[in-house]
Amino acid sequence: MPKKFFCVLLMKNKMLLTGKQVKEFQEIYKKEYGKELSWKEATEGAQSLLGLAEIAYNHAEEEYFREQKLKKHPKGFHLDDGKTYSCCICRENISNEQTWWDKRGIKCLHCQQALDKKIIPKSICKNDKSWYAIWEFNHYFNIKAPTIRKFVRQGKLKPRIISNIYDGNHFEIFLIKENEDILPEKPESYMVKDKNGMFHVEYKKVDISKLTGKDIYKNHLKITASGKKK
Repeated sequence: MPKKFFCVLLMKNKMLLTGKQVKEFQEIYKKEYGKELSWKEATEGAQSLLGLAEIAYNHAEEEYFREQKLKKHPKGFHLDDGKTYSCCICRENISNEQTWWDKRGIKCLHCQQALDKKIIPKSICKNDKSWYAIWEFNHYFNIKAPTIRKFVRQGKLKPRIISNIYDGNHFEIFLIKENEDILPEKPESYMVKDKNGMFHVEYKKVDISKLTGKDIYKNHLKITASGKKK
């Protein structure tokens, strides 16, 4: 979609689609892609882009107000707006008093406590390429959780354990830096189109022989657009 048109819409305080904007969309689209859209096509395209602009605008506005509030509460605060969020570390669904927001993002109280106690490094909030969650071994390499826990018992892998704020364990992460002689970097993903025209994600192969003890490359998980495993 034309970037110029997106930027124009994003700067509007009230995002109402007008005939003038539809006409502008037609002109920009023809200039950039060499195709003349019908009024219906241009209206649908502009409306779709307007929806994206509204999402971006609302997100930017939300972030601005949070950052302003953070000046008064520099250690962070609960997001008590009734919405459901996902912890940036464990991915647990949380809301209201279960949330904690600061400059590193949204966390559940369990993961926030682990950050406060320096059990896990702050960097993992923004860099998920530097660590593995236990479920990701199955996702990338088809290695089940019981096998990973066996490696932990054998001393082959070193986890960082996030405790539940009430009792027991909540989540485990494996820092690549702490297991660099065993764990490879996370595989890069790329899109593949199958014979039916459907796209799915595949991952580049990495050597996990130090982890599995087998001198082979593991086949990576293939995910279809519907999320089903193949």
